[in-house]
Formats: sequence, structure tokens, C-alpha cells
Amino acid sequence: MDLLQNDFVSVTLQDIPLLLHYSKLSGYEESNHNVINMFLWQEQYPLWQTHTEHYLLLLGVHKGALFSYMPLCLPEHFREAMLKARSIFKDHGIPFELSCFTEDHKNEIQHIFPHVSAHAESEAADYIYEADKLRTLSGKKLQKRRNNYNNFVSSYEGRWTYEEMSLHNIEDVKTYLKSWKRNTSEEYLRYEINGTLTILDLIDVLPYQGGIIRIDGQVKAFIIGSQSSDRMAQINIEKADPSIRGLYQAIEKEFLTRHFLDVTLINREDDMGLESLRAAKVALNPITMLEKYRIKETL
Repeated sequence: MDLLQNDFVSVTLQDIPLLLHYSKLSGYEESNHNVINMFLWQEQYPLWQTHTEHYLLLLGVHKGALFSYMPLCLPEHFREAMLKARSIFKDHGIPFELSCFTEDHKNEIQHIFPHVSAHAESEAADYIYEADKLRTLSGKKLQKRRNNYNNFVSSYEGRWTYEEMSLHNIEDVKTYLKSWKRNTSEEYLRYEINGTLTILDLIDVLPYQGGIIRIDGQVKAFIIGSQSSDRMAQINIEKADPSIRGLYQAIEKEFLTRHFLDVTLINREDDMGLESLRAAKVALNPITMLEKYRIKETL
């Protein structure tokens, strides 16, 4: 692809400081623009970048089609960045496509480029929750989740501990992950496991926080989250032994009562179109959905 060779370069680990800088400028709360997620899913969804002093453009590919993400920049440079993205696509004779655009930025694109069509990708919408509800599990709608948590606490009293993820215990986490659903045939899980190992190896490089639950001294659950904005944190990774009732509820609750205490919203990302994930996320009673749009030029 000449477009990649001439105008974009592959995103590598050396680009982390660059991505973090421009990501902070943009302040996006949408999960696909989270830097942790970029490297978590890079094996399945490779990325390329080009940047100026004002903005950074990210190029992705899905089912053979190239597309541009929202530009990482201050709002005043959004138009400049999108005009540049369109010119690159046009110069190479490639259809101008955009993806993972939130509604406000979709509207801005339609103002800049009148001849585009946009449609919401329902399986890509992020589930947004009230942080205090997940911290306390209060309310009738979370009663089942609260019951599961209480069952775990009472069933494993004196046997479980919570600890913050650090360089001192990261190898134990990696050992647990390698045994988690080890024989899965689901392609996305294999990509996720490989990507999670990468994220764990970058614990002293990427700005995330993590938590671990041990039972009888053995890691049985872990979680990783990162801050998206002043008001929102994102749960990037969450793994637990599914045979232990209440463990998933416990790792999230214990994590959120210790980390990101100033945020009011939690982004638990999309459901990837998987019914099991959708059911679990709906059961948590989201307060809103963060819609995302795919946009195509119609000329």
C-alpha cells in the first residue's frame, strides 16, 4: 500500500510518548482512541500514523479497507487535520473513509465535507456507567451483582486478598493469564490475550493502573484501567476465573474503590457484537451509550 509507505509509518512502541501527548490534547472519551487499547489490539487492528506540530492522524484497516480515526489534536486543529487526511486519501485514489467518530465529531465532519454519509455502528457503541454505582453496587438493578459480590466475600473469607498491580507481581499476573481460557478457539480472545501480555510488559511505560485478587495466594483475577478525561475512566482489561461466583464483581468493585476516585463515569467499552458481552454490559445498567459512526464520502 503506497499510501502507508509514502505518508504514514507503522505505530511502534517508540511512538508511545508521541501518542500520549496528542491523546491528551484531544481529550477523547471514546474507547478506540485510548492509547492502552491501541496497543492491546494492535495485532488484530494495526495502526499507522503521521503528525505535524498541530495534530496526529491515525490510519487503520478493517476488512481490507483503509480508514482514518478521529485526529488527535486540540479542537481548533480538527478541521486542518481532516482536510489533510482527505487530501492524502484523494492523492492516492483511495475512498475517503472514517471510523470511530463520536456524534459531535461526526456532525463537524458533515459540516466540513457536505457530501458524506454516516451510519452508527451499534456493535461499536461504548457502555457508560455511573462510577459510584459500580463502586457501591447500590440500587435494585444491581441487586444480582451485589449478591454475587457478597457471596464471594463470605465464601472466601480469610482466603482472598486484593493488591495493586506492580512490577513486583506482574509475572504472577502473566502466569495466570497464560492459563486463562488457554484452549480457547475464539479468535478475538487469542488476540486479546496476546495484546494483554504486551500491555503487562509495558506496566512501567503506559499510564494505566491495575488490581489483582489472589485466593490462597494464587492470582485468580486482575483488572486494568486508565483515565480518559477528568470525569471518566476506562476499564481496558478484566479477567477472572469464571467458575468462582462473584469474582468478576469483586475485582471491579475493589479496583474502583481504590483507583480513579475523582471520576464520575466509567467507560466499559463496546460489546464487539457478541451477545454474551452485550448481556453482561446491559445487566450493569449503563446510564448512556457513546455512539460511534463510520463515515464515507459519497462523491
